[in-house]
Amino acid sequence: MSVVENKEDDKKGAVRVGMVWGGIGGAVGFLVSLFGSLAGIVAAVFVGISCGRRAADAEEGKRHGAISGLVGGAFTAPIYILGAASGALIAAQQIGGEQMAATLAEIEFVDIELTAEEAWNLYLASLVFSGFVQAAVLIGMAALAGALAARKYRSDHASG
Repeated sequence: MSVVENKEDDKKGAVRVGMVWGGIGGAVGFLVSLFGSLAGIVAAVFVGISCGRRAADAEEGKRHGAISGLVGGAFTAPIYILGAASGALIAAQQIGGEQMAATLAEIEFVDIELTAEEAWNLYLASLVFSGFVQAAVLIGMAALAGALAARKYRSDHASG
């Protein structure tokens, strides 16, 4: 077996886990983000931990845990973000731009009047920002969980 084939075999475990958890995370992100983008960020922590732990387990010592968690998280994040953004958009659509503008106008320290279109644009911008935060949290937690799983794997096999 050549070095190139060996490297591709090493990637299959974490990539496969990332794609599976991408599908699961996309569904979870969609459902949780119906309650808002903050709920999507919180759920990204748990999806990232689950993905990273399973990616490290799939590699079984072939690759360092943080790297396998990073690879799994990188494959999971785009699908998760797509699901979370879709859920948040559906929730916002139910509220409506007029209600968002009225809610923003009621905030005392903002003291600005917004049209429904401006409120909707502000919401879309916040959704993009939330997507970046969700991706960073998910990938970071997946890498951390992968590193911790590999550390546990090494300690279990070193003493056993």
